[in-house]
Amino acid sequence: MRFIPSACLSLFLIGSVQAQNPSEASNSVPASDSARQATMIVLDGSNSMWAQVEGINKIVTARESLEQVLNSATDDIEFGLLAYGNRLKRRGCTDITLVSKPEDYDRDTMIEQVNDITPFGRSPIASALEEAAANLPKPNSRILLVSDGDESCDRDPCAVAAQLVAENPSLQIDVIGFQQSKEAQLECIAENGRGAFVFAEDTQRLETLLASASAPAVQTMQPTPNAPPSDAISATASSQAQTPDEIPPGSVELSLKATSLPAGELRANYSIYGTDNLNVASFTARKHVKEYLKPGEYRIKAVWQNYTHSEKVFIQSGINKPYTFDVGEVGTLKLKASDAQGQTIRASYAIYTDKGDFISRYVMLEEAQEQLPVGTFRVKASIDELMQEARLTVTENAETLHNFQFEDLETN
Repeated sequence: MRFIPSACLSLFLIGSVQAQNPSEASNSVPASDSARQATMIVLDGSNSMWAQVEGINKIVTARESLEQVLNSATDDIEFGLLAYGNRLKRRGCTDITLVSKPEDYDRDTMIEQVNDITPFGRSPIASALEEAAANLPKPNSRILLVSDGDESCDRDPCAVAAQLVAENPSLQIDVIGFQQSKEAQLECIAENGRGAFVFAEDTQRLETLLASASAPAVQTMQPTPNAPPSDAISATASSQAQTPDEIPPGSVELSLKATSLPAGELRANYSIYGTDNLNVASFTARKHVKEYLKPGEYRIKAVWQNYTHSEKVFIQSGINKPYTFDVGEVGTLKLKASDAQGQTIRASYAIYTDKGDFISRYVMLEEAQEQLPVGTFRVKASIDELMQEARLTVTENAETLHNFQFEDLETN
């Protein structure tokens, strides 16, 4: 169990370089000094890192994992180290220590610095992310947050992650989480940071990525999922003299768009399947998904409301493949209910496709609102033992309002 986070950490050391054009994305070129990837490790030093997973302190596992990663990383990566929560108790929300900058990186020194981090205080995650970004170069940079819990200093690290990426589009924020009961905020940081989120205990997804610590920087390819590059995988394997199991992974990024909405507005459920049709990974209600995968063919699937679509993608070693599912035009369905006197009342609503497939449910609200693809839907409204049903049509970029009138409702 102790080696698992190191697999996860290894995953995130693959760089995130934006290719200048599609042809550059398919070629492996050694990085120059100016193009070296800079990764800032942000290590949680709060008191909760003394807690145990499978009998091992989380901070001990993190130290050992980081040491393994640093020992196996290529010379194309420069690491910085920032810790939070390891020094102060009373002024814990200012307890952020920039241990070393990427330009000063020395492997042996950093291993000693990581081992010196002793958990103590609070979790100023948002401020730590800002400090990490401020000490990274604008191009070719990433943050690796290793944390087991939520912000404890009354700030919103999810909003901060989104702002940092907006200010520097080449930045990526990856997150490793230890505690499943507190995954929501950490997952949001990765989502807004256009990075990956993985639980340290998730062996099934991480075991295939153990060799990725020595991978070249990931290039971003044009979103053309249906055209596998000719002999790309075998060529990569032969040029690097590696067996198929040793080839570093590539990655896929998934999102959803609608014609009349800004990109990134819609949350969908995503699934990734291998050639054997077995599920590799699934994600619920996500605006953005990034997943690292072994080179090969996969099927990706998105489900949103009554929209379901799947595509084949071909993953290359060291290549990031973005894919955006297009749901077309959408509109808004707004639901209300009233009594015999015309007063708004609380009701429960269930929305179905025109064929009767369930989409969503709202419980005892004065108003329910749902974005939906253009089309016809069945809606049920209920209060106490009374129920009404209507067929409603959602039109392009418009609001469809329907009021259910419960005139037989007994009121006090």
